[in-house]
Amino acid sequence: MSQFKIYGETDKGLVRENNQDSIDWYLSTKEDIALAILADGVGGFSGGEVASRLAVEHAREEICQSIKEDSKGWQAESARMVWRTMDAIAVANTAVNKVRSTNDEIGRMGTTIVMALAHGEHLCIAHIGDSRCYRYRDGELQQMTIDHSMEQELRLAGAVATNTAYKNVLTRTLGVEACVDPEVTMQATEADDIYLLCSDGLSSYIEDTDIVNILKDLDGLSQGVSHLVQAANDAGGSDNISVILIKRIS
Repeated sequence: MSQFKIYGETDKGLVRENNQDSIDWYLSTKEDIALAILADGVGGFSGGEVASRLAVEHAREEICQSIKEDSKGWQAESARMVWRTMDAIAVANTAVNKVRSTNDEIGRMGTTIVMALAHGEHLCIAHIGDSRCYRYRDGELQQMTIDHSMEQELRLAGAVATNTAYKNVLTRTLGVEACVDPEVTMQATEADDIYLLCSDGLSSYIEDTDIVNILKDLDGLSQGVSHLVQAANDAGGSDNISVILIKRIS
């Protein structure tokens, strides 16, 4: 039996005509692995949708294939988990960049990506852009990623971003350049930890306290995900909304 449970949903919201977010996950009881991937595409009506789908598909395939081909059995060593996630993002970046450079109609496309790879007591988080990962532990919510956005850069520099347009200016995007620089961290997990991956369609429209209120009364991951998506829609649903929850159950 796996130590983890996982569930996710993506919703186009109430305003956008299409959904440029993509999500996927993988749960293996044999290797006791949980993998979640979420991407939020940018670059036009269809381009963002293509970019996010390609990123998620290629990242998932790369990690799952490497797990199957590991003749020594899957290891939980931190260095191996970091290497796997970084390699998966590099493969995803190449796939998106290749399509971007050969298709004029979607030549401006790119995507954010956030990925969580859990095994045993270890969890590796990798991200590019402003899609986030949070941890809910002992009643407290902690943001585990730092947005790659102009607004965040100004905040870290001690400046105040008075222009709200800065919020949507990303400083790192997957698929735009031939090489990409993801931010990767390792976490030690504990029983009953919940990790939340989300696009900014959730994080930009509901407060942390709202997320806590939903997660503290959690009665199954599917219920929690649905309630989070509904909360973002209740707040206006101005963007696509994607949510994945991973829970360590033992």
